[in-house]
Amino acid sequence: MKYSIAALSVASLFIGVSAFTGAKNEKEADGQYVVIDVYELPAYEDKGLHVHYGNGKTEFIPYANDMKDHHLDDNGDLLVKTLNKLDGEGYQVISTCAGLGDKSGMITKVFLRKK
Repeated sequence: MKYSIAALSVASLFIGVSAFTGAKNEKEADGQYVVIDVYELPAYEDKGLHVHYGNGKTEFIPYANDMKDHHLDDNGDLLVKTLNKLDGEGYQVISTCAGLGDKSGMITKVFLRKK
């Protein structure tokens, strides 16, 4: 009788923990946060926007130009279009930061969260 109660207790505990773990994974899959890495590095092969949704889902939006001065407005417009798209999906910008890259350019990070 003791062993039966112990076995049922362990099984109940296992099922309870599994239920909470499953709920956590479902919430993570919703994608509460998004990070955009903006690579403004002319010598970098993958210059452009790298949008990270979490759970391995990433979108790369390359710059359509050679990053000369007269194209910088186009690159800014690409970022604005991406931010507007994410705003339409229910995200808002919560923070940004930037620093110099190792190939004479700038790397900017834009952090977004579900509204």
